[in-house]
Amino acid sequence: MTPAVALAGAVDGQVLRAAGWTVRGSLRLTPYDDPAEVVSYVGLADLLADDSLQAVALDGDDPLTARHLPALLGHGLHVLLPTPGPLDPDLLRHARQAQGTAEVVVGLLARWEPWALTVAAALPLVGTPVLQATIRGWPRGAASAAELVDMARSWCGDVLSVAAVPAPLPATTLGPGLPVAWALLHEGGATTLVSHEGPSPLARLSFATARLEAGPFGARWHGGAELPLLEPPDRRDVPFAAPVPAGCPSGLLSCAVSLAEAALTGEVDVARWPWPADLGDLQAAAAVLEGLRESARRRAPVRVG
Repeated sequence: MTPAVALAGAVDGQVLRAAGWTVRGSLRLTPYDDPAEVVSYVGLADLLADDSLQAVALDGDDPLTARHLPALLGHGLHVLLPTPGPLDPDLLRHARQAQGTAEVVVGLLARWEPWALTVAAALPLVGTPVLQATIRGWPRGAASAAELVDMARSWCGDVLSVAAVPAPLPATTLGPGLPVAWALLHEGGATTLVSHEGPSPLARLSFATARLEAGPFGARWHGGAELPLLEPPDRRDVPFAAPVPAGCPSGLLSCAVSLAEAALTGEVDVARWPWPADLGDLQAAAAVLEGLRESARRRAPVRVG
């Protein structure tokens, strides 16, 4: 059986086809939207009336489509969010209440990057928790911040409180020309300090007895040899699948494959890392971003949750 999916908003149907989906139709929001050479639904009710669908790939960055998330989940449809959006805490709370047994796979894709996989594999080798994470050169923007929060939670645990300039921070700089923009306090007492300045992203994880440095250009223990970067597992075992679109992130393709498996088995496989982010991960990131905005407005640290 080939699962069927509908597109809602600016979503690339070729990615879904490459993951083994049949793209059944597209929810057009305006008369000039590209119908993607499939049936056009005239509205949400028309889409929900299509009993052949198992899932919807939803453009969560567009408020016009993101608002449909609770209704889709309440109807029992699985959902793929190709990007880490929406980040509206109220909408996500309503979606969680409506979710039932439907699965949500979220395109938080940094966890699939080779350097992030290498960090995840290296952490258990230390045997002690991360005491501090510092990140320089991280891109600005809500989506990039959500990606970093997702990784920081995997390194250091859930976030308890946040601070963003002009609020007081645990440290104001990571070095000359590297001002700290925001900070996270994690449940185990670790802190994450983030600077947007720097030539390229570089994370430094400090432990009681070691320090690990990693970024897109490599990973190494402080004072040690460079670590070989791990590649994400190839999860595409789909007969007659369409070619993978040029430039498609491997993480996004894996997310689409994982949701196809969920459509057939009823759940996302989380037996091996990396597994896709879910609605809970997106909620956690959205709560942290909302806390950072509130911290900047109040000029004070803010508790999360």
